[in-house]
Amino acid sequence: MNYKLVTVCVLLLAALVLAAGCVGTDNPPAATPTPTVEPTQSGNPDFSLTPGPTDSFPDGKAVTVQIGRDSNKPTITATYSGGKGTNQISRIEVTLYRADDKEVITQQFGREPKIGTELTFEGSSTPSTSDRVKVVA
Repeated sequence: MNYKLVTVCVLLLAALVLAAGCVGTDNPPAATPTPTVEPTQSGNPDFSLTPGPTDSFPDGKAVTVQIGRDSNKPTITATYSGGKGTNQISRIEVTLYRADDKEVITQQFGREPKIGTELTFEGSSTPSTSDRVKVVA
């Protein structure tokens, strides 16, 4: 009878050890790293409505591009106004950052833009939204 009692106790003890999860490998399970999610804006990491640092032309070499927005429509116009540095530039690139859908649209004036040449953009459809325009010459 002692033989049966010892066997039952050993089996009960083994069942408790297994149920407690104390039986396993010597190596602890590896921790799974938590992924870091970086915010993106419409898939474009360069999107920003905040102006960055502004470079300036050397004295006597500046050119002017005027930006205007129609108050009744979302149309934004960039007009090349010339300047003393007209002969020093090879291109002028105008980029619109639309605030409502975080879209970035870039256009360029021709190889040798003439005074009065215009580029037209469709800005944000909401009148109170502030779009950003960047000009690089």
